Amino acid sequence: MLKWSGCLVLLALAGLALPAQAADWDEVRYDSDHDIRVFTRKVKGSDLKAFRAVTQVSSTLTGLVALLEDAPRAKDWVFKCREMTLVEAISPTEAIYYMITDMPWPVKNRDSISHSRVTQDAVTGTVRVDIDAADGYMGAKKGYVRIREMSGYWLFTPKENGRVEVIYEAHADPGGGLPSWLVNSFVVDAPLNTLRGLQDLIADETYQTAQRDYIKNI
Repeated sequence: MLKWSGCLVLLALAGLALPAQAADWDEVRYDSDHDIRVFTRKVKGSDLKAFRAVTQVSSTLTGLVALLEDAPRAKDWVFKCREMTLVEAISPTEAIYYMITDMPWPVKNRDSISHSRVTQDAVTGTVRVDIDAADGYMGAKKGYVRIREMSGYWLFTPKENGRVEVIYEAHADPGGGLPSWLVNSFVVDAPLNTLRGLQDLIADETYQTAQRDYIKNI
């Protein structure tokens, strides 16, 4: 489910849920029309930066989880996602997903296998969806470069008046020696456009009327 923000990403996310204003994060973009802030930071041992995007939406907690779990719809809102499919539902709160992310020619498209886990804090109601690479679930497919290193999360924190703070954080190594201009653009464009897409779809009745036994709406 999760993901390098293209389909990569509902793919890639990393780190602990630190405040978005933490000192090691640099704000690199603010979309005032959508109230989305994008931050990046260096990751020790990696040439690629992690990203974090923050916004607020009007939604139930269940609605946001339902959108993330709607694999066929991912191509409509996750940046550069060509395809996302459910590989295995391990439990109601745990699943394996396969994703394909479009890349500009002549760069090969990427694919990835991700392990998604949903948890909710019993006191605050905050929902966290962790995503990590799970390459062993499926062999490599011809024509794609497999993303073998990725981790991250979505964090949904209930606020007043039916609002929810959304944090999307990720770090991934897309492999294949991508040019720096492409990597740098993805780190900003992927989370920004993914949250724009989420805002566009989250009000859909399909999600706002969804029910999940393991999620309590606050």
